[in-house]
Amino acid sequence: MPETDRLFPGYQLLSWLPDETFFSLVSRHHQLWGHVTSAQTCQLIFGSTRAGTHHDLPNSLGAFAQRTNRFLGEVDSIAKERTLLKFYAAFTPASETENAVACMSSASVAHLKLRLGILTSRFRANHPLKACPHCMEKDLRETGWAYWHLKHQFPGVWICTTHQQPLLQSALKANGVDRFQWLLPRLSELNPACAAPEEASSHSVLLSLAELVEHLIQSGSKQPLQFGKLHEVYRPELHQRSWIAGAANLRMAQIVPAFLNYCEPLRHIPEFAALAENDADMRAQLSRLLRPPRTGTHPLRHILLIHWLFGDGHRFDLVRSEGGNGAVCTQDGSPPVAPVVDLRMDYLCRLIRDQGHSVRKAASLVGVDPQTALVWAARAGIAVSRRPQKLSAEVRSKALRELRKGAEKAQVASRAGVSVGTITRLLLSDTRLHADWAEARSEKMRAHSRSLWLQLLESSGCLGIKWMRQLDPRTYIWLYRNDRAWLDAHRPDAVAQRPRHSSVDWQARDEHLRDLVRKAALRLMDNDDVRRIHFWQLCQQIPDLRAKQASLHRLPRTLEAIKAALTAHRSPQDLFR
Repeated sequence: MPETDRLFPGYQLLSWLPDETFFSLVSRHHQLWGHVTSAQTCQLIFGSTRAGTHHDLPNSLGAFAQRTNRFLGEVDSIAKERTLLKFYAAFTPASETENAVACMSSASVAHLKLRLGILTSRFRANHPLKACPHCMEKDLRETGWAYWHLKHQFPGVWICTTHQQPLLQSALKANGVDRFQWLLPRLSELNPACAAPEEASSHSVLLSLAELVEHLIQSGSKQPLQFGKLHEVYRPELHQRSWIAGAANLRMAQIVPAFLNYCEPLRHIPEFAALAENDADMRAQLSRLLRPPRTGTHPLRHILLIHWLFGDGHRFDLVRSEGGNGAVCTQDGSPPVAPVVDLRMDYLCRLIRDQGHSVRKAASLVGVDPQTALVWAARAGIAVSRRPQKLSAEVRSKALRELRKGAEKAQVASRAGVSVGTITRLLLSDTRLHADWAEARSEKMRAHSRSLWLQLLESSGCLGIKWMRQLDPRTYIWLYRNDRAWLDAHRPDAVAQRPRHSSVDWQARDEHLRDLVRKAALRLMDNDDVRRIHFWQLCQQIPDLRAKQASLHRLPRTLEAIKAALTAHRSPQDLFR
């Protein structure tokens, strides 16, 4: 254990334990130093009495690294290897991960979960602390500490892959109870994820799902798995199961019931409550996953789909390497160039380059069209001499100049007196020309779209962004996809929104929560140690209650049940007459 000389006189810094979370490390220091309050530990380590206490995505990592003289690592390594960012980084572009690291290094992580798509995913964003009793016993025996393992905290993991036993979850931290405290796992504070006994089928599904999560995170640490083209990886498996009609039509009438059946063993886990329970809702969810995505989604949705279709990570990697190269993106988020697998292209290039055949002769020997041979030769970087046919040297030179300026193919063809197909073949036979033409067209489109948007902003900006989108959706979509930073800088001021009609069935929600509060109160009063019920105890029993606290005025039956529970004493039979 390295000793600090300047920043921590008289204190010792503990070393990392295998697979330990950052929250667990600070909790061990808190216990070792014997501080009465967590604020003392926070002040010493972070320089603030409330800093760094988030158990999943903590803030003030920069202050921690500085104040500990970086004995325990840099901010980047701590964030990516010792917090739940390791899970999300495996499915997030590198630029977004770096933004998250910078946020966790600062004094506030406000809106970080929103940017990572956690808050809007319908999956629980509180990330309950989880532990394996067998791991706790083993850790106590070998290290003297029972601590939080990072792999147990990953979303979707509810079975310890080492001991193949269900994980227990803590009722603290995640529901706002003891939210600023430093805690280590204790069996007395851990509960099963579900009160109902676990079936064998559910156990096997959860075990293989946990193994898949660990596999994807391990492979994603080297190169993040992007969701942009995962639908292309799914299609071969869907086609093999005869769930694709014709060229690309999905047989949703067969896919939806099959996936609903797969989800059934998972529903007893509260984390998977966001999964649709009927055909209509599940059809909507699957449609977004099995087609090119328009927005982001929580990694768990794709993880469940991968688990359902492929079973394990090794088979998924095999299918992805064979036909889904587009699913993995490069460092800047762009898809890599797919390797050429047509052996005829290599043969044709050897005929032209090594044996000196003309393009027409080589195309004849290979058995392809001469225009295809021209395109293949251009892709291989072979300069091909051309004989004038429809395009004279002067006309061709003029056409090239216009194309490099980004002119439309139809306009160039009309001025040159040739067909559009001839101009298209001219572009395809010269990769540099095609790149210059595409770049020029993009710049012209950018200038044109910006001009239109500024005119619209001046004339209709007072009506709000939604109205402007309806007036010129094409311009908005192009700028949103290709010039997002400029568009964000030229948005109109927000318009006050009229209150919308809520689609929530508050009466049904009220009755459901009321029943949960009654059952929780009876369980608490059955406990001999409880003489009076407090609200935080109800929150421990009902994870969703804390989130509904601000809406209790719309839940009168629930509010009445809570008041009855808080004023009740030892006689549970008199709680609800």
